[in-house]
Amino acid sequence: MKRLQALLAVAGAFAGLGGCATNPVTGQQDFVLMSETQELGLGSESHAEVLKEYGEYDDPALQRYVQQTGERLAATSHRADLVYRFTVLDSQEVNAFALPGGYIYITRGLLAHLNSEAELAAVLGHEIGHVTARHSVRQYTATQAAGIGATIGAIFLPELRTAAGNQLVNVFGTALLRGYGREHELEADRLGAQYIARQGYQPLAMIDVLRTLKGHEQREIELARREGREPRAYHGIFSTHPDSDTRLKEVVGEANALRPAGMPQLGREQFLAAIDGLIVGDSPREGFARGDSFYHPQLQFALRFPAGWTIKNRPDRLLFLAPQGAAMLQLTAEDLNKRLAPRDYLTDRLRLSGLFAEGAISPAGLPGHSAVAKVTTPAGRREMRFAVVYWDNKAYIFAGAVDERANIAVYDTAFLDTIRSFHPIGPREQGLMTPLRIHLATVTPGMSFQALARESPLPNDAEAQLRLLNGRYPAGEPQPGEVLKLIR
Repeated sequence: MKRLQALLAVAGAFAGLGGCATNPVTGQQDFVLMSETQELGLGSESHAEVLKEYGEYDDPALQRYVQQTGERLAATSHRADLVYRFTVLDSQEVNAFALPGGYIYITRGLLAHLNSEAELAAVLGHEIGHVTARHSVRQYTATQAAGIGATIGAIFLPELRTAAGNQLVNVFGTALLRGYGREHELEADRLGAQYIARQGYQPLAMIDVLRTLKGHEQREIELARREGREPRAYHGIFSTHPDSDTRLKEVVGEANALRPAGMPQLGREQFLAAIDGLIVGDSPREGFARGDSFYHPQLQFALRFPAGWTIKNRPDRLLFLAPQGAAMLQLTAEDLNKRLAPRDYLTDRLRLSGLFAEGAISPAGLPGHSAVAKVTTPAGRREMRFAVVYWDNKAYIFAGAVDERANIAVYDTAFLDTIRSFHPIGPREQGLMTPLRIHLATVTPGMSFQALARESPLPNDAEAQLRLLNGRYPAGEPQPGEVLKLIR
């Protein structure tokens, strides 16, 4: 009797949370746990958070171009009554995504790698497909349903109340949700192909985008191998295709029948004109590297890092990585709210103890202190190099660590040289603080990516980056008369 009462309580809660709604795409009834009003409200709230995290790219003309391209596609979609907002985010990440209720985003990093308006339409059409099919709502419902299903299972099967039982439920729940996600991606592919075909674009542009993204993924795997780290998996647009690319090719073929008669619209010239001058790489508001130096225009500091090391610029920290990931130096900043001696900052604010190999430092005449301390990490007790430097009412905190197989003494000189190179930006450096931008150039006979790379300011394998930007990775050469995206 108690089990029956518990089951009825769960079923009642389940019924009270949601109901059936007509799917705008299929016309069939879906069980969902979120109304359209809730969906729109969630999208609006989340939009503000996305802009806070990434920032909107400051180019009104480009924003207008992307918005107008997206609106034309959305007008032929299954939810044409929604007000769609298409936003270019100020991020070098290569990605695009959609929030509930018609909020769609594409990063400037992805825009830089596209080569026609048809490819832009393919990206936006795919994301519109996620919105029209209410994938976020259906995914939310599936997640909640999996949780409720586990509760019901525990009522009837007491062995599922154990830790091992919970693990079993999690395994099945994860498998269910991953499969559901793959089908969502394929459905968004199909819908996106339909939407772009109705506007006269060539649906094969979806294959071109996929080829570009696969090239980007291939280069990331190679970089990760060189740096001795795991590659960052790509989870964005077109990332999930069962049976390789076969099913995407099928949906592209189906959509071709919807395209109006006549030549397919490519829009290469319009697109390239729209992204001419687009910032590539780090944003000026987050600072950027030039050779072995790093400049931060907003915070007005610069430093040098060891030759051969790579730099990862995150919104809240800088990471300098030695080859093969053998060592890492991190830089963060905090507002100073109390005048502590630099050594006291290490001991009182960072709570470091047992300092050794220490001493006062004064990079560019600024107050600072550096020391080695033993700290507890997931890998056990480790020696790390720490330093703090005061500049412009901020404390700049350095933390250097080495691979567990290495001795900190091997990299300590590199850590200290980088720390001591910290300095306020001087008048002669102001001219160096201009971001890298796309500029267009017409290919002349004899041009090659190898030759262009030698003249390029791009760091870290310029030839591969130029090939990726122009859809020629890993091989292929520019043809005379072709318009290329170069970097200045």
